[in-house]
Amino acid sequence: MGKLNPTVIDKISELRNDRIHGAGWLSRQAMGILNLAISQSCTANMAALLDEIAATAGEVSKARPTMVSIANYINQFLTEITLAAESVKNVETFKLLAANVAKELTKLSEDAANLASTYGGRIISNLDTVITCSYSSTVCTALELARQDKTKFRVLVAESKANEEAFGRFTARQLKEHHIPVEVIPDRSIDKRISGADKAIVGADSILADGSLINGTPTLALAQAAKKADIPFFAICETAKFDMHGYISKATAPESGFDMVPPEMITGIIMEKGIMQTHLIAAYIEEKRTA
Repeated sequence: MGKLNPTVIDKISELRNDRIHGAGWLSRQAMGILNLAISQSCTANMAALLDEIAATAGEVSKARPTMVSIANYINQFLTEITLAAESVKNVETFKLLAANVAKELTKLSEDAANLASTYGGRIISNLDTVITCSYSSTVCTALELARQDKTKFRVLVAESKANEEAFGRFTARQLKEHHIPVEVIPDRSIDKRISGADKAIVGADSILADGSLINGTPTLALAQAAKKADIPFFAICETAKFDMHGYISKATAPESGFDMVPPEMITGIIMEKGIMQTHLIAAYIEEKRTA
């Protein structure tokens, strides 16, 4: 990263080390980093500027390699600005255009996450007990929307200890602000407490082509317990988290503090287009690749 702007390098480091926010939020931060790199570039040469952007994009993608949405949005950003560069010769005009692309992709991500949350909120029934783990702003928003619809329910959230943090407590704090009854439970008691739940709902950092998902620990333990107790297990995320380009293989080890959950443990993926069963994801991805 030696040739990158020092401020940009600092922002990439923040992205790499952020263990609080989910992939959707970090994807939007990634767009901001690219926009920052463009705005602070001193080059007056279009080819040199494109090289700078590509170098920044590569470093941003490498910062969180198992968060597919970051790579997907960066890939879309690069595709759009590369096409624009063919017809725009003025560097300052190009910078404005690139900033607009980043803004549009950020809004696209926000809208998709909000719509996925809307669908997620609709699966929560009156008097449900929902069990979750880790921290997902998309899941929290789904629960908040269900609460706004006057649905009465309560939430069990596993403490989700990883990397010296208890991410479930972040979830609990946010839900309490919306007057949602919530209880934080020790990770070791998931097996025991899940019998009192009606459904499990988690977020997702990435969805692989075979329907596997990557999410914060202890998502695998929760999925296993839900399977054993015959309780439906859902993940909420936007389709930007689908691994459209094969960035991740099943052999890839998740980052520290993250789990990979096999598709047979997942009832469905709730996204901005509705609910999809995991066995349909490969066909969906292939259709998008060839579109």
